[in-house]
Amino acid sequence: MFLSEKTPLVAVDIGTHSIKMAQMAGGKDKFELTNFSVMPLSEECVVDGAIKNTDEIVEKLAKMVAVEKIDTKFAVASIAGEAVIIKKIRVPVMTRAELAESLHTEAEQYIPFDIDDVSLDFQMLESHGQRAEEDDGEEKMDILLVAVQNEIIEGRTEMLYDAGLRPAIIDLDVFAMINAMEMGTDLKSLGGVAVVDLGESFTHLNILQDGITAYTRDIPFGGSYCTKKLMSKFDLPYKEIAELKSGNIPPEIKNEEVVEVIVNSFEKILDEVQKSFEFFSTTTNNQVEKIYLTGGGALIRGVDGLFSHKLSTPAEILNPLKGVKISNRKFDHNAIDAFGPLATVALGLAARRFDYQ
Repeated sequence: MFLSEKTPLVAVDIGTHSIKMAQMAGGKDKFELTNFSVMPLSEECVVDGAIKNTDEIVEKLAKMVAVEKIDTKFAVASIAGEAVIIKKIRVPVMTRAELAESLHTEAEQYIPFDIDDVSLDFQMLESHGQRAEEDDGEEKMDILLVAVQNEIIEGRTEMLYDAGLRPAIIDLDVFAMINAMEMGTDLKSLGGVAVVDLGESFTHLNILQDGITAYTRDIPFGGSYCTKKLMSKFDLPYKEIAELKSGNIPPEIKNEEVVEVIVNSFEKILDEVQKSFEFFSTTTNNQVEKIYLTGGGALIRGVDGLFSHKLSTPAEILNPLKGVKISNRKFDHNAIDAFGPLATVALGLAARRFDYQ
């Protein structure tokens, strides 16, 4: 399969509650959104990050492609969760070709799976001054090691094929989010920043230093805990709980009671994020200077203030659309802006169509 920079791709982001599909035109600093759609999934379709109903996803993907009149069969999708390992490791200084040949040997000690059951990739970080001489006198360099279980990749590609699409790229959620940020921000100028993806089943944490991933972690708590707490407290169906989380509180419910439940439900996540910040600071001598929040949990009113207060670090909601041209004739700006945090991974994937390297 030959792809050029002009080959159009459609981005597919499969989340816990919905599928997001996006396409963009242009490139560099001139991205334009040409397609964006969302299709809801049933409650039991994706559970704790694992796809339980493949047939539903295939059916809805095919429907989205048809309804939106997607003009390409080539797709870029992403994966996340416990089947993904991302580590910054130190290896002897070598060329890219030499590292590619020895990667299995270098990586084996860091991967908790059978090395033959994973796909490996890496990013060399030496250009950012990461070389050091060890006690044995051998010069070392830092690389970012990525390992993904093959069965997860195979499952995702099979779903795309079954929906009539041809998988061109399988990316990672954390890297897609970086791509989305780069559309409107010079990441290298930000210093130490944390991107916190508040998903339904997991909270994905990615700490960048001067635009390069320095630390990643999947925290096994997400928005579902907040949802369950609110449902238990107020005995309301899921759709009405979503309204509570967005700040639309009916007069018979006290605002402070909703806020109290939400704040308490985030305690575990905030504690784990704080521990990660401290670990990052201790191991790198750098500090997290700003927090960017994305994902469904970022739609909760006041969550940026909660993170900023509890972690003593400025926090804001990541809006990946600010660096993208949006046609007034094709899209409702208010509606599309409301989807900003949910669109981060999809837009980051759509940006990959201009980078096959």
